[in-house]
Amino acid sequence: MRFWKIPRCLIPSSWFIPCFRISSNRENRRNKKYMKTVITNGKLILEDRVLEGFDIVLEAGEIQRICPAEQTDKTDAQVYDAENDYVMPGIIDIHSDMIESYIQPRSTAIMDFSMGLREAERVLAGCGITTMFHSISMFREGAWDVKEIRQAPQVRKLAGLIAGYRHEERLIRHRYHLRYEIDNLACYAQVKEMIENGCVDLLSFMDHTPGQGQYKNLEIYRKHQPNEGRDLSEEAFDALVQSELEKATVTFEQLKDLAEMAHSRGISVASHDDDTVEKLEVNERLGVAISEFPITMEVAKEARKKGFRTVVGAPNILLGGSHSGNLSALEAIREGAADVLVSDYYPQSLLQAVFRLFQREGIPAWEAVRYVTLAPAGAVGLADRFGSIAEGKQGDLLIVRSENGCPALKKVFVAGACILDCHYRKAD
Repeated sequence: MRFWKIPRCLIPSSWFIPCFRISSNRENRRNKKYMKTVITNGKLILEDRVLEGFDIVLEAGEIQRICPAEQTDKTDAQVYDAENDYVMPGIIDIHSDMIESYIQPRSTAIMDFSMGLREAERVLAGCGITTMFHSISMFREGAWDVKEIRQAPQVRKLAGLIAGYRHEERLIRHRYHLRYEIDNLACYAQVKEMIENGCVDLLSFMDHTPGQGQYKNLEIYRKHQPNEGRDLSEEAFDALVQSELEKATVTFEQLKDLAEMAHSRGISVASHDDDTVEKLEVNERLGVAISEFPITMEVAKEARKKGFRTVVGAPNILLGGSHSGNLSALEAIREGAADVLVSDYYPQSLLQAVFRLFQREGIPAWEAVRYVTLAPAGAVGLADRFGSIAEGKQGDLLIVRSENGCPALKKVFVAGACILDCHYRKAD
């Protein structure tokens, strides 16, 4: 591997340059020398506290024991010394569309889907994400944001590929989050078919009609338009808005049918950009259990009162606010109005946001970590096997060093196998 020399004046003395080693689960499982893995000398971030002086013993992909270090039997074990750094559960991201840029990097360039997922999962592993719900919208034909990867044939192809990955050995765990635009009447039957065929792991109902939700402010709607949309005359823009307001959408009964179908298969259902308490009440009747990106603090607080899991974006925390001018994720967390952090469009934000919460905001480490581990696992029905360091759960773990209040990911484990090993060397 080639290393680029960086001028010392640009690097604080405490920073290091990482070297990466990524191993497939197949490679790890072929190595029969070690039937047991032990992680020792770490600060274990549990569900409700940070525990020191204890080891994690992994066997058959699961956490078998959490025991005092002096009682650990390390015979025939692969031992990893955490060097007094943090050990936390692997990150579960239930809403991210980053895969779009790996499959369609340009408007006219569609890459091989399998290649895109393989390339993306290495990046995701390097972000500490061990379970990713790829969240691709299914737009109607003619919608202004309907790039090819969001058209029904491509969405179905990707969802089918991801479904097949559950039975293959991958670096990380891939899942599919179908974001169904409620004005996409033509694809309603296809959505039902995808759910029936086991291609959907999370379903959300999307409404990007201007004048409500994410685009309550029409100026924000205009800024999010492609270049040709932003250059419209006032009359043409008004006509576009009016056309969008008059478009047909699926009925309440049709959405209810989709939600019930999802529930019958153990699939959670989410709403998107809730902007009124009345909308929450409709979602209650539909059977929605997750409120993604509520627009205001009032709605976020009411959603939690009603029992919804509220989702906010980690990039929002790093940017100091919403890129659409809506609810501040940090304020929502401070006010107890948020449950889950997701990367939305920037996977690198999750681990960074967690460390910002407990290193700068004074939130306990275990509480900050829950936003990206146990809370999302609970929202999608995975908390019995994922999301926390506990005996009997899957061995999806991270070892993370704190460098000046920022995370430096050292090792990533999936199903007990070390799939990423970062060695940090001092800069020349």
